[in-house]
Amino acid sequence: MPNRSKLQRRHSSRTILLVSLLVIVALSLWLGYNAIATARSHDETVDGALRDYSSMAAWEFSRRARENLDWLLWNAFEQVPGRTRDRDLPSPSVIASELGQTLRRLRCECRELRRPLVYFRADLQAASLTAIPDTFSRAVLQLLADSIISRQRAEAISRIGLMNVDSTVWPDVKGLAAYNVVNDRSGRPRALYGFVTDARAYDELFDRWFGKPSLLPPAIAGEEPNDSLLFVVVYTEGGARTFESAVEYPTTYGVRDTMGLGYGGLVVEAAVRPDVADHLIIGGLPRSRLPLIFVLLFITLGVGAAALLQLRREHQLARLREDFVSGVSHELRTPLAQIRMFAELLEAGKLRTDAERDRSMGVINREARRLTHLVENILQFSRSGRATVDLKIQRLDIDRTIQAVVEAFKPIASSQDVDIEVAVPPGLSVRADRDALSQILLNLLDNAVKYGPHGQTILVEASQELNRLRLWVQDEGPGIPQQHRTSIWEPYRRLTNDEGDTSAGTGIGLAVVDELVALHDGRVRIEDAPGGGARFVVELPGASTQAVHPGSTHETEA
Repeated sequence: MPNRSKLQRRHSSRTILLVSLLVIVALSLWLGYNAIATARSHDETVDGALRDYSSMAAWEFSRRARENLDWLLWNAFEQVPGRTRDRDLPSPSVIASELGQTLRRLRCECRELRRPLVYFRADLQAASLTAIPDTFSRAVLQLLADSIISRQRAEAISRIGLMNVDSTVWPDVKGLAAYNVVNDRSGRPRALYGFVTDARAYDELFDRWFGKPSLLPPAIAGEEPNDSLLFVVVYTEGGARTFESAVEYPTTYGVRDTMGLGYGGLVVEAAVRPDVADHLIIGGLPRSRLPLIFVLLFITLGVGAAALLQLRREHQLARLREDFVSGVSHELRTPLAQIRMFAELLEAGKLRTDAERDRSMGVINREARRLTHLVENILQFSRSGRATVDLKIQRLDIDRTIQAVVEAFKPIASSQDVDIEVAVPPGLSVRADRDALSQILLNLLDNAVKYGPHGQTILVEASQELNRLRLWVQDEGPGIPQQHRTSIWEPYRRLTNDEGDTSAGTGIGLAVVDELVALHDGRVRIEDAPGGGARFVVELPGASTQAVHPGSTHETEA
């Protein structure tokens, strides 16, 4: 079974390598295809930008035309009441007078607009029609009035506006009808005023609105006039041209914008001049990407080769991370289960004697300490390598520091019948961070308990060599093989016992030790213990035999 498992892992590794090679080949082919399609992509980029500018110009001209048409029509119908209480209605001739004054204010000759085909008034209550000149049939005028009222009701558009006039409403005419619906006191249509013109009657006004200001943002158009950059056409709802700008360009990049039913369904089409793309696109046309793609092709091949070399290592790291998650889950689950079980027994009152209660409280205390130690390890590991990690360096009494750590660790050691012996010369001190040094000792003790035999004795000793502290933790376990004494300090590394099983744990305890020792400018190594086992030796600078008295003020450095 073990051999079969190894073969399966090898096959999986080879499969991953083959898939990686295929991906690299596919990526290379894609880059080659991309190189062929670069010109097309280049053109599509230009086309998209020019169509966006055409859309911007069409929308701006449509907005400008709507605003000006509103002003023109509201002034033309100024003498027509919006609501009326009287039966008498003004003659449609008032429209001719107001329209003429409005065009004079605009200083627009607008000959066709000044002489509409007809001015009309439809009295909806009296069912009468008045037209100037009186040359159009009542049936045609009635059909026009009915169409305007029907659309105004159905579409809920403004009472003043434009309507497209074509052969379905007015025989042999392609034009626009300007209208004003007069309501009675209850808000129902009382009368209808209007005038009908040819479709091109508004040509001069549209030309004026097209002339200035620029339909494109100044950052794009600069000082160029609209007719040197754009071609604009206005169509009626029936397709007749109402206006077209003087200089015609190809409508390759033409975009349309509808002004709405309240404006006769007029449609604005704007097209950017194709040969000014380099001028309009900010920063000029994008350069050819062929050189870049070829460079990327070679880089891809190089990265692919490097990826193949690193693939095996990445696969191993992924497996180690999975083991880490599994180890953390197991390490958390065990003490939590113990704490929960004994807490529930205490809460339910099922522990009748003081001895049972004391034993339960001891288990809860021991497992809570184990949880705290595990969480502190994980937090320290997550902070490792960050520039924000600060040490509070102060002179520490080694004997008191070790005794405090051992005392805190005793509940965990007692659960494995492990004894801990401490041998430290009196007065020995070192400049270090108290929490970091405690974490180093706790991790080494936890490692010794985890890998050592049941009922062993762990030695914790310290000495001074020149100005360096030499601190070691010695267990009675199987020891660390020479080939593993470097890799064991790496994250997620856990040794395998003689039966081939990996010991429980997170695989980060010794990595945290290595990190904390390095932050103190120290070093850590593994030696063979006399009589078997492993000896973990930590060397830190700043050792002294100067006694540190309890309660004294220690010098601190950030």
